[in-house]
Amino acid sequence: MGVSFQESKYPVIDPKPGFKRVVNNFSRTDYQKMGLCAVVSLPFGYFAGTSRLPQMRMPSMYMAGFTGAVGGFCLAYQASGCRLMGILANDDEVRKSRI
Repeated sequence: MGVSFQESKYPVIDPKPGFKRVVNNFSRTDYQKMGLCAVVSLPFGYFAGTSRLPQMRMPSMYMAGFTGAVGGFCLAYQASGCRLMGILANDDEVRKSRI
């Protein structure tokens, strides 16, 4: 995780959180972001696969769903890391860490 050069608006819990710390800090909304991105991308992949070869519908849908899930993970990772570094609101994290 990178280091923020911005002035923190919220209490800093960890100025340089690692991968494990950021993933362990995922909240319910972070998991919802991942699921929503994956589910929204499934129909896009299905209809993109129907343009030329109908037998490519399902593989295209699965690949789009996987891509959406990875994109959702990236969004969740960014939000979780920003909460730990004090860039986003982090009331729950402060309460858990007792700062």
